[in-house]
Amino acid sequence: MIFNALALTLTLLASTTLATPTSLDKRYSVTCGDNGGGYVSVSEAQSCVNYLYAKGTTACTVNGENTVFCTAGSTKIYGSNINLVNNPSSYCRDVAAGAQAIIDGCTQGGTVAGSNAAAGNGDIIVSINH
Repeated sequence: MIFNALALTLTLLASTTLATPTSLDKRYSVTCGDNGGGYVSVSEAQSCVNYLYAKGTTACTVNGENTVFCTAGSTKIYGSNINLVNNPSSYCRDVAAGAQAIIDGCTQGGTVAGSNAAAGNGDIIVSINH
């Protein structure tokens, strides 16, 4: 009797189709604004993005709460450890992709500032400012 009930339960579970999510929630969206750090030159920011992208699969790691990944002129690309995990890391090309989205979405008259998650890693927030 117990065996029959178990077999029936397993059969029902095996025939149940689980719902598949139609979209994934974003953990962080591109945010434009200087957050007190000031708008910077798009060309300097783009130089940093190109530099980080060229580093490819090299690890860009946030040690502590904030790390400067690149400086060009007065422009800095920072990584912030918003979830306070132990040394979050992403490929530098993924940090570059997050920064490129800031440039693409937040440029105003030759200047840019904003923040975005590193591609594929919501533990690292990339910021462009002074």
